Amino acid sequence: MKARRTPWWHYIECSVIAFLFGLNINTWSIQHGSAMVSAPWYLTASMIAVGLVIAWSAWQVHRFATGKITTMAPQRSVNTLIMAKALGLTGSLLAGWYAGAFVIAVQKLDIPYFEDIAWHTGAAVLVCIIDIILGIISEYWCMLPPSEGKEKKA
Repeated sequence: MKARRTPWWHYIECSVIAFLFGLNINTWSIQHGSAMVSAPWYLTASMIAVGLVIAWSAWQVHRFATGKITTMAPQRSVNTLIMAKALGLTGSLLAGWYAGAFVIAVQKLDIPYFEDIAWHTGAAVLVCIIDIILGIISEYWCMLPPSEGKEKKA
């Protein structure tokens, strides 16, 4: 099985779909008298912490691939690649969702409740963008050099 890089348009597609979904769901919830869901500070802090842990693990895989570390379990390399892909795609989905909520909250900044939601969702969008970048970089770091195959006879 060959692992392939995540195409760049997948991040954009996920963000746009989640943005439209978040915009519609939050508009519907306000029209029906429900409260909007925001991102509390501890959720934002945990998202950045997960991104940094995955980036650190990917850096270790990169160090193994370049020969600076001599031993590493193959399963760890594969799991780190999977987590890096998931980090980038999940970050793009959450960035779109929180951007949709941010657009709704910014329209009602004169109400303190929506001002808090705007700050929380704006910070969450920024952290999700950082997670997307960390996911893309981590996925790049997890690329291993091609394995030695049978040499062709000339």
